[in-house]
Parts: sequence; structure tokens; C-alpha cells
Amino acid sequence: MKFVDEALIDVAAGHGGAGCVSFRREKFIPFGGPNGGDGGRGGSVWVVADRNINTLIDYRFARRHEARNGEPGRGSDQFGAAGPDIELRMPVGTIVSDAASDERLVELLEHDQRALLAKGGDGGFGNLHFKSSTNRAPRQKTPGWPGEARKLKLELRVLADVGLLGMPNAGKSTLIAAISNARPKIADYPFTTLHPHLGVVRVGPERSFVVADIPGLIEGASEGAGLGHQFLRHLQRTRLLLHVVDAAPFDEGVDPVRQVRAIVAELKKYDADLAAKPRWLVFNKLDAVPAEERERRIKEYVRRLRFKGPVFAVSALAREGLPALIEAVHAEVARQRRDAPPHDLRFEPAPEITARPEAQP
Repeated sequence: MKFVDEALIDVAAGHGGAGCVSFRREKFIPFGGPNGGDGGRGGSVWVVADRNINTLIDYRFARRHEARNGEPGRGSDQFGAAGPDIELRMPVGTIVSDAASDERLVELLEHDQRALLAKGGDGGFGNLHFKSSTNRAPRQKTPGWPGEARKLKLELRVLADVGLLGMPNAGKSTLIAAISNARPKIADYPFTTLHPHLGVVRVGPERSFVVADIPGLIEGASEGAGLGHQFLRHLQRTRLLLHVVDAAPFDEGVDPVRQVRAIVAELKKYDADLAAKPRWLVFNKLDAVPAEERERRIKEYVRRLRFKGPVFAVSALAREGLPALIEAVHAEVARQRRDAPPHDLRFEPAPEITARPEAQP
């Protein structure tokens, strides 16, 4: 299935049905009085989070979503039927915003979370509603109220505890495949990963965390080089960034230190808050470095970078150094879970439903 993380859609709630002007007419019952019913309420449009969906592809081509109108009122005190509501099911992690004002309406952070996107219009009043002691034969009625219509922007940000970033061909896909249940495409050429992958790392009974792998960044991504910053949004909800570095680049002219600095610069250009997240260095492809040079080479890289955070040297292909990395990451994620709210985000409720003012005769 193609991975789609952005979409524009139009939603329109149903209009309320019109009220009815009718009078009771039966043999031997003079002056039967008004019996016109009210119109039915229009259907509303709701959004529902579904953990079984992982892409917005359903909304890439189906862009118009309309609820049905309410039925008009009828005589004999019959009220019109309400239009059925419709539900749009979207992946957990979706942000729904108003396309015109860019106002964020709701963030779907939990399975089965529901929010109102467009409220259906209320039905109009029939003449039965206007009967009084001084107005025994009212001929007033009101039309149904229009339903809300909006143009919405959908943006999916995956919910993960740990994010992998680095240059293309640094071994991120091999690493996530080695430590989790994810099975991304792995090849010996850059830009093998074209969309994000999620994997669950099982540390032990009831001990796990989620890792996200995104396509590699290159210098100049902010100007659109490579795949640009297109997928960096998927790291904004992570608690920890693992910066994967190729410790044994195939091209002798490639400097891993310069690559690390280029990635950090691109993060700062994209989002200062993302660049400020805890970031650990993971030097990969240790199996391609002679055993007697490994420690010296890693220390030299760290010295040139003046990096003060945790540093790990692993070989994802040979499964070397991974247990220590997994345990350290899980301990950090567990600590942050205790100290911070889930995903460091607060749920924004749907807009309040405002009551319709009473109609005047």
C-alpha cells in the first residue's frame, strides 16, 4: 500500500429539513388546529481514530464527504427524520486543521477518539411550534438551518518513541530490521527507504518501545535536495533521536563528522524544537572496521564532534552491540514516560456545539 501522509478534503454537514404548515382536517372536527411538524436535523461529519489504518491514502482521491440532509416536516404532527451522521476513520497520529485559517482542530492520539468536524444544521419549526392562545391558526414556519462546510488539511505524524535519522546508506533500515519486527526494503544503494517504517522493539515481558525509520537526509534538504524535509514531521513526536552514522564509509573521501554536522544543520533549519530533542550517536557498520582500529576511530570522531551525549558502536548486520543499545534506549524512554505526558502533547477537543436561538413568531 502506498504511504500517504498528507491530504486535503472537503466536508459538508447536512442541512436541516424545513418545517411544515399544515392543519388538522377531519370530519366533525372543526378548527382542528395546526399540526405541521418540525424538520429533521442534518447529518454531522465526525472523525474517528483507528489504529488499524496507517495511511491517508483513502482521502487522496476521495476528497468530498457530505452528510445527508434532514427530511422536511409533514402534517399530522410528523417530524422529519434526521440525516444520518458519517464517520471518517483516520490513522492514530493524524492532525486535522482548517485549510483556510490553518487552525488546528483536533489531534488524534488514541484509538477510537472521536471529534466533530462539521455540525449538521437544525431542522426548521413547523406551525405546530407557533400555536398559542392568541395565535390559534399560525401559518408561520422556518426553513432548516444550513450545515457547516469546511476545507480541511490532514497531516499524519506517526506515534513513535524513538526516531532514526542519518544520511542515506547509513544502515538505518538494517538497524530497525535487526532490533524490531519491521521489515523495510534493504539494498546497497542510497534512498532505499522512500517512506517511514515503524517497528516495535521487544525488550522483555511488558517492556517495549516503538522505533520510526525515515528516509535519509542529505545536505541541502531544506532546499529540496534528495527527499527534502518531507518526512521529518514524523520525528516530532519522538522522545529520543538515534543519529545513525556510517563508521566505515565506502568512499574514502566521505567524512562522517561532516555528515553529522550537515544533518544537525538541516534539523535546525526545519524545527528548532526537533533539533533540541535528546540525540544519541550510533556508529554503525562496525564489522567493516578492523578490530584494532575501532576504538581509536570512534574516539577520534567523537573528539572532533565535541559530542557530550551517549555514544554507541554497533554492527546491525552482524548483530554486534545491539543488546546494550536496546537496554539503554528502553531505560531512557521509560524515564521520559514517567516524567512527561504521552507524546508531550495535549489533546485539543473538538469545537463546541452551539445551540440554535429560538425562532420568534
